Amino acid sequence: MKKSKIIAIILTLTMIMSFVAGCGNNGNEAEEEGPIVIKIGHTDSSQRSTHIWSEALGEYLEENAPGRFQVEVYSDGQLGDTPDLVSGIKLGTVTMMFDLSSVLTAAAGPASTSIDLPYLYPSFNDWEKGTFENGGLELFNETLEEAGYYCIDMYYNGMRQVISRDKIYHTSEDFKGQKIRIAQNDLNIKIWDAMGANPTPMAWGEVVTSLSQGQINALDHSLGVFNDFNLHEIAPYVTLTNHASSPFPIITSRDWIESLDPADREVLEAGVKEVAKNQRAEEFAKEQDYIERFKNEGAEVYELTDAEVKAFQDSVQSVYEYQRELVGDEMVDRWLDTRP
Repeated sequence: MKKSKIIAIILTLTMIMSFVAGCGNNGNEAEEEGPIVIKIGHTDSSQRSTHIWSEALGEYLEENAPGRFQVEVYSDGQLGDTPDLVSGIKLGTVTMMFDLSSVLTAAAGPASTSIDLPYLYPSFNDWEKGTFENGGLELFNETLEEAGYYCIDMYYNGMRQVISRDKIYHTSEDFKGQKIRIAQNDLNIKIWDAMGANPTPMAWGEVVTSLSQGQINALDHSLGVFNDFNLHEIAPYVTLTNHASSPFPIITSRDWIESLDPADREVLEAGVKEVAKNQRAEEFAKEQDYIERFKNEGAEVYELTDAEVKAFQDSVQSVYEYQRELVGDEMVDRWLDTRP
């Protein structure tokens, strides 16, 4: 081969390698220079405290890490219904989400479902202490690890109550024949079977229409959701059962958050914890206002007596037995140990 041809080949290879390296460097520089975009998806209304405090995360991050993050919050299912959001976390189409813990645990697997055991925490104060002081959050993350999810913190969705088109529920007998909308989760089905109802899994986007048309009789959710979607106008009977705490875990992909620079992760997690703490306090304070609104607008609100609560607690003991068979005595006992 002539010397001139060899030189030409070497020059060509050098140019190609320089081009490839240049492209790689430009990409890294763009990634470093541009903000980290955090797309937060949820199905709550844009008026609820969860949405408002999620938007406040952007303000916190801008103040503490100027130009480093760009927070976009999409309410009312704009990025999809809850199962879509859970999938989107793993696909990378959603950076962060919050919704019912039962929706996440349906994807994460049996080990995580103990968080929704009935009457695990009988009040807001018990739930908050059990979760943030007694190790509940850490235990929940332990059960999410294998599935690839990470819970930074939790919003207060509200203790779960029951709203109905038909009546107040005092006993398991009152629930017989009643179709209660639930999020798809085997544990939820066991709970409502034990409490006497006919559990009916249904995506949130179908709930209002189904309740209006009588395809379901009732649903269990928080007072804040009843308020924000004006459900008392079509279902004017509210029974305060407090049968589950069912928080709103704030979720990301474990791979994504572990890929962040440690300094970025630190400020992000600090911001999420700050806004979540503020949201919990605000939402808890609002619950009495929701009850007063329901009453003033013609709904009946009934708080179960101690004896009625005890009867429901007794009725769901079979759920604890089921859970022990599913995940083992040790896991259930560890959750029970978080209770104040």
